[in-house]
Amino acid sequence: MTSSATTLDATRDHYRKLLSPIYRWMLGDFDAAVARSRMELEALGIGRARGGARGLDLGAGPGLHATPMAELGYRVTAVDLSEELLAELAVARPDIGVVVANILEFGAYSPGPYDVVVCMGDTLTHLPSLDDVDRLFDHVLGSLEPKGTFALTFRDYATSTRESTDRFILVRADDARILTCCLDYGPDRVRVTDVVHERTQRGWEMRAGAYPKLRLSLDWVVSRLSARGAEVTQAKTAMGRITVAVRARP
Repeated sequence: MTSSATTLDATRDHYRKLLSPIYRWMLGDFDAAVARSRMELEALGIGRARGGARGLDLGAGPGLHATPMAELGYRVTAVDLSEELLAELAVARPDIGVVVANILEFGAYSPGPYDVVVCMGDTLTHLPSLDDVDRLFDHVLGSLEPKGTFALTFRDYATSTRESTDRFILVRADDARILTCCLDYGPDRVRVTDVVHERTQRGWEMRAGAYPKLRLSLDWVVSRLSARGAEVTQAKTAMGRITVAVRARP
């Protein structure tokens, strides 16, 4: 088994066993989260679709961005490794096509051209290697309509680092459940350990799991997209998160 396959398996298993069952709880108010995603798309310049326009959401999860894209009139395809999260999306929005697959393989299941492709949240850092990120950029830019938009967001693990006790982050907590994560930084990856405490009839019980994420910098991502002829329309870092949007040249 290749290193890339091992990394993807670790990510898929981590979500299946730990995060997918509590994902909506982790988000808090789901409708409010979708509303924030709607504003995020607007800020990226993704407006109402023109007749027949197609949208692709890579790493869609339960549909935080696929849902507002569909509301804007796009014919949306949502791709994710998590069968559980896509099943939730399929029930909530049967008008959105769902594909359970590695995002690098979207073309085999739902080829372009697309007017808009998004890869939001922290999906990009889940890829196993920089070569895989390059491959994804090739696939996406080759699948865009002329002047089509590719937008992505991901956490800044490259320059925004945590040390000592700051590595421990309380994600969410209530009377029945606590989710904490810990970040351990290596040269090119960060190891994310998630710990869930849940109150049961037997008392508090703990589950934990870990998986790697890439440390990607804004400059590196922009340079790789620019080298492929894409026109960069947004590139910024704010609150520890990187946002990049590009337009395919005519």
